[in-house]
Formats: sequence, structure tokens, C-alpha cells
Amino acid sequence: FRSAGVPAANTTFCKIYINFGDGLKYCGVYTMIEVIDDTMVKNQFGEDKGNIYKPESTFQSFTQATFEKKSNETEADYSDVQNVIAALNATNRTSNAAAWRTNLEKVFNVDHFLKVLAVNNTIVNWDTYGGMAHNYYLYTPMATKKVTWIPWDFNLSMTSTAAVGGNTQQQGGGGIGRGGVSLAMTEVAASWPLIRYLADDATYYAKYKSYVKDFNENIFTSAKMNAIFDKNYNLISSSVMQEVAPYSYLSNTAAFTSAITQLKAHVATRNQAVTTFLK
Repeated sequence: FRSAGVPAANTTFCKIYINFGDGLKYCGVYTMIEVIDDTMVKNQFGEDKGNIYKPESTFQSFTQATFEKKSNETEADYSDVQNVIAALNATNRTSNAAAWRTNLEKVFNVDHFLKVLAVNNTIVNWDTYGGMAHNYYLYTPMATKKVTWIPWDFNLSMTSTAAVGGNTQQQGGGGIGRGGVSLAMTEVAASWPLIRYLADDATYYAKYKSYVKDFNENIFTSAKMNAIFDKNYNLISSSVMQEVAPYSYLSNTAAFTSAITQLKAHVATRNQAVTTFLK
């Protein structure tokens, strides 16, 4: 996501040891994730004075309880997200698309979100907006006053090559059995207006397709992704191989090794899917 120009949390691998009372027990390799409202926003946006939210909303309507504040909690000002929802669902969307786009872009970083969609749909990540009303943050920078999308929680991404409906059952690689939003997004219902309404707009859809093309050709390539996979495999493999039950999520070490092959195959499959989509 960061390579595509979308701010996202940094991560690092950690070897975890716990003393249960009889000395340290090795509990395996975990991923430490940067906290959005601690360091991520300040580091990547240059300031953190605006509102930070961790919503569980579809953006069909505003309900305060679905926009959990992570900053400025004592201030009952939700006008930034309320303005986005009002502009997004305005009746002039179909009668005056140009005015609808102008008003939406005043309060929401639409171009940024189109990049988010391009990356998310290409890699296949179903556990987020479009399938689930969670796993994203919002930040409203003081400089622009435009609500900006921050993607979050990718442990269920890149688990399937069958990108169909957000809630459609699939034979997925992760055993979860769901598929992500398709590249064309045609199956997404109006209950997910941030996807449906933007995809229905010819101007936004063309820009989205250009971001899919750029991401697929310049970032999500087999050469670049395989280098990332191999680098991290070499970094953690010896530590992973030392994991033992019950302190491991692995059923066996072969599952870890085969997953690298599956990830590489996933990238190649998605590259072809994008090529077909863009024809």
C-alpha cells in the first residue's frame, strides 16, 4: 500500500518468549504492527491534530456509535465524516454527476480511496469494506480537511485468486472460504456506497482502472513481490522452524514452506486477472 502511495502501518517481526513461571518458553514469530493513533498518523501525515476514527460503518448513513474516535475523543464533532456521508449519498449523484464529484472531493480524498480500491482488489483482501464494515481507519488532516482512508489488518489478504462478491463463499487459500471484491466491482451492492457509487461514475472508474494498471505493472509484479517474499522468508524461516505446539499456528513446517510458493503463484494469477480485466 505504501508503495502505491497509500499511508499504512509499518510492521516488524518479533520472536516472542513468555515466562509462565518455570522459565522462558519460546512462543514463535509474531508480527508487531504500528498503532495508527500512536505513531503512524504523525509519522506519515506529518501531524496528528485532526480526527482519527476506527469505524464500523458502510457509509449509508451516519450513526455516531459506528465511528469510534481515536483522537479528540472529548470533542463531539463528527462533522467531517457526516459531511462525507451526506455528499456521497446526495441525490444529485445521478442528476448532476459533476457537481456530485465536486462536493464529495471537498470533504473526502476520493483519489486516494481509488488507489486503496485498486490495491485491495488486485491483491484480494475480503476482510474489509465491501465485504465487512471494519478493518479501516479514517484521518482528517488539518491541512486539507479531507477525510482520508487508512487500510488496516491484512492477515486474510492474498488468500484466494477467486475475487468475486464480498460475501460470496469461496474455496480460499486461507481456509476462510471467502472471496474479495472483484476487479470490475460489478457485484457490489448499493449497501456499500463508497464502492458502488464511485464505480458507477465513469470518471472515477477510469481513474480506478488506471491505478489498477499502474499497481499491477510497476509494484505488484512477480519480480518485486518474489524478492519481498524471499527476503522475509530468509529472515524468519529458521525461527519459524523452531516453533513447537502449542506455541505455533503451524500444523507443520511444510505448511510454512509451501505458503511461499502459494504466495508467488497468487501474484502471477492476479497479474493475469488484471490483464484480462483491463482488455
